Amino acid sequence: MTTPSISLMREVHLRPRPFWPVGLLVTLTAGAAGYLTLLWPWMIGWGATKAEQAKPLPGDDLVPQANLQTTKGVTIKASPDKIYPWLLQIGVDRGGMYSYDWLENLFGLKVHSVDRIVPEYQNVQVGDFWRFTPKEFVLNPGPGLYVRELQPNRAVLLSFGLENKPDDTCIDTWQFVLEPQADGSTRLLLRSRMNMKPELPIKLTYFIQFIMERKMLLEIRKRAERLALIR
Repeated sequence: MTTPSISLMREVHLRPRPFWPVGLLVTLTAGAAGYLTLLWPWMIGWGATKAEQAKPLPGDDLVPQANLQTTKGVTIKASPDKIYPWLLQIGVDRGGMYSYDWLENLFGLKVHSVDRIVPEYQNVQVGDFWRFTPKEFVLNPGPGLYVRELQPNRAVLLSFGLENKPDDTCIDTWQFVLEPQADGSTRLLLRSRMNMKPELPIKLTYFIQFIMERKMLLEIRKRAERLALIR
């Protein structure tokens, strides 16, 4: 007679092993493939025409050997001189980031995006540093943007870096470029050129940056158009 213990051992041995780790791996792989095939190309060119994505823009020379490039764009019903002042105010402890303040403040960033042109934020010089985090933030030195070049009413060219640690070799940019149109509107383009590896982690996490950048462009448009109407 087979003892209960031996019978139980046989039952456990014959029971099919769970396949959920394999299924999870397949699901994640398929999701990543779909993201890279469909979502990534849409995000990196959101709002921009194929011609705008392909053409040279001011600031491209800051990262001459870029392995990743994104170009986004919005049409603003205002002239470049009504948009440029908003670009000069970017920074957590300045005019804000024009994005999801509530989301950034969940992380203690104390962001308050302004709805007006603030004169004291307009005196920008090449070499200035615009913070992504407040001075008293736990991360110190904090990340932000160095002003690399200013072309009045045309372009604001910025590079990412840490405060008090400017890197002469730029590896990531924000290039805000204003292009006036025949109908009186302006195309605001935001290009980012990166020389960063490995590429896959950057691509897979880029959607966070995309969400914030898209909101920023839309909020700049809303502010500039409102101000243009008032004036």
